[in-house]
Amino acid sequence: MGDDIFTRIAGKVVVDFGCGEGSDAVELAGKGAKRVIGIDIREEVLKTARQKALSAGVQDHCVFATSTNELADVVISMDAFEHFADPSGILRIMNTLLQPTGEILVSFGPTWYHPLGGHLFSVFPWAHLVFSEKALIRWRSTFKTDGATRFSEVAGGLNQMTVAKFETLVADSPLRFANLELVPIRKVRYFHNRLTREFTTAIVRCRLVKRT
Repeated sequence: MGDDIFTRIAGKVVVDFGCGEGSDAVELAGKGAKRVIGIDIREEVLKTARQKALSAGVQDHCVFATSTNELADVVISMDAFEHFADPSGILRIMNTLLQPTGEILVSFGPTWYHPLGGHLFSVFPWAHLVFSEKALIRWRSTFKTDGATRFSEVAGGLNQMTVAKFETLVADSPLRFANLELVPIRKVRYFHNRLTREFTTAIVRCRLVKRT
């Protein structure tokens, strides 16, 4: 999220969108946020998150739920945009959770054309681009029995998010970029530019605000 994350959330109401087991939300609550609301659709991980908040002594201002009507000064999304089944819909939901002068802080990666952009399916660099989706799903079925037939159906899901796709999604949303940072893969950072960015970006990091 960048070096200034704790400065940005100090004294603010924060929504951690897609909070998982709550480690980040609990840390934010312990480092200056006025109130943190962790949102996740999986009740089983929210139970773990609530226990973490209790253990850290922040349960009074760090809560977890499947939804909220409370508006946030800051909405945070970490390591999730390459997994959302409907990322454009998620941007619209985030917009409804945000105060008019608030901001959304997003960080995710690797993107689809990164050497390991296929996550589990990147058994070697760019394997997810070399082999077909059908072949990789068939390979996965040798050790997973959930019946997934597409990348989008595996646990966590993969929506094949690219840098360009994310830019288009934001352009078509009620939000706009206040800033966009494409963090390069360290070993190839000197080759990172507009032409190579899809293959050399490790992390997409940005700040979104409402359109005026």
